Amino acid sequence: MTTAFDYEELSSELIRSLRARRSCASLSRRAGYRSNVVHRWEQQQAWPTAAAFLGVCSSLKLDVAEVYGKFFRQGPTWLGQTSPVSPEAVAAFLCQLRGKLPITAIASRTGVNRYTIARWFKGTSEPRLPDFLRMIEVLSRRLLDFISVLVDPGTLPCIRRRWARVQAARAIAYEEPRSHAVLRALELDEYIQHGFAVPGWLERRLGMSTEDIQRCIGALQRAGQIRRRRGAWRPVSVLRVDTRADPAGARSAKLAWLGVATERLERNAPGNFGFSLFAISRQDLRRIRDLHLEYVRAMQALIASSEKNECVALYCAQLVDLDLGEENALA
Repeated sequence: MTTAFDYEELSSELIRSLRARRSCASLSRRAGYRSNVVHRWEQQQAWPTAAAFLGVCSSLKLDVAEVYGKFFRQGPTWLGQTSPVSPEAVAAFLCQLRGKLPITAIASRTGVNRYTIARWFKGTSEPRLPDFLRMIEVLSRRLLDFISVLVDPGTLPCIRRRWARVQAARAIAYEEPRSHAVLRALELDEYIQHGFAVPGWLERRLGMSTEDIQRCIGALQRAGQIRRRRGAWRPVSVLRVDTRADPAGARSAKLAWLGVATERLERNAPGNFGFSLFAISRQDLRRIRDLHLEYVRAMQALIASSEKNECVALYCAQLVDLDLGEENALA
């Protein structure tokens, strides 16, 4: 069961932030309710369904379709088939986040009955707002990014510090991309057991110079992601960082890791390297992209469920339409 957030407190603070200076009664009327239901939500006495919450967002002139688009970095295809504030849209959103993750695994991580979760995915019933937020976190580890599309997470007391850590981690991912490899290495079982006491252990496990290791350690320490304890560097908390928030920074990080893969290929180091050139319809190329995204989600689920930390791995992939024209299928 995930204990990353107090989802009820977060729901209450989120609604209060969206309400801003309006009264609870005013927002209730604006959203189409006769009773002062917003006050009950903020007091954690009752909760809107996910679709009802999105309807409130829409009543506040938030473009919910744009919210989905910003979160996914592009508009989901299912948006053209249903209202963005409908139960069907909620189900489609959760299904897209789920990928191929088994319902039993989701139930284990959320503490919610698997039959209830199955109904949420089918759209025959809806999660309440706290459960909706919990599902987003469990399925994507990007709840803070979702919140950031709605309000400034720094204004919500229960997640303010966590958001600051995410922002700091994101900045490091742009400025010192290899620092995240160092962070992952500090989670390895061997490092925890005795690697921290062996000179040059990190350098050998990551193929990095001592100078690079020390620079990354310093960046991680300044960002509050690691601290020294009993002679070893320990991660303060494990954060999943989405670098896509800054397109230029994300491109820089991708180029850095692509450079690492290229360097390994040039010296014939172990790894899977390959390419395939083919002629295909643009529609089928989009289908390949969607299959690739499904694979990535399945890979992330496997990483999350892995019971042992024995090595740090790098995954790099490119799917490119060589046509630079305006109809580029992957634009």
